[in-house]
Amino acid sequence: MKINTCRIILMTNKEQKVKEKKFLFPSSKIGIEEEFLASKGTYIENHEVRSAVFGEEYIDKKAYRAKVYSLPKGSPVPRRHDTVIAVVIKAGRSVTRFDVIFINGKETIPHYSAIMHISDASRDFVRSFDSFYASGDVVRATVIDAKSSPIQLDTKKNDSGVVYSLCEKCGEETNKIKRDTLECTACGWKQSRNTAIDYGRSFVK
Repeated sequence: MKINTCRIILMTNKEQKVKEKKFLFPSSKIGIEEEFLASKGTYIENHEVRSAVFGEEYIDKKAYRAKVYSLPKGSPVPRRHDTVIAVVIKAGRSVTRFDVIFINGKETIPHYSAIMHISDASRDFVRSFDSFYASGDVVRATVIDAKSSPIQLDTKKNDSGVVYSLCEKCGEETNKIKRDTLECTACGWKQSRNTAIDYGRSFVK
């Protein structure tokens, strides 16, 4: 993946309002018969509407129908311990939200929504995400729970953390000058990040 391609992804996520997608595993409960009718990719069991496939949930509110669209063939499915590349959508104090774009080196279409709790950010104690991640950062992480929705990540490994980040001031590229410090190549602004040991190299392994 080229740097220019990633820049487009980052700009898109910053400029557009992100709508989260919900992905379901087979047998995942969607609702009850009184709420929805079973339709494409779903079935009824004990008066509950459940997913018949792994895919994206779609609720037709006008027709009161629940559907699950299976993913295209070849799309990687996240599993526990998988390595992912994800773009930070929103960094909160205790929870950060991501858009997963690669799983084990393979691009995933559609992307997966993911979250990370502050306790999973590092092996060391972290008070908040304020100096760890920011919207638009590209992060390498590990899947710790693939059955939840959104999936859950951590960055406790040495090669986990930010692998690409633009300057907060001018939007240009940054270089790693210290363990957790980045410096803008254009304006010289310094910003703190939880960086991976190979920051600035290839995103995908």
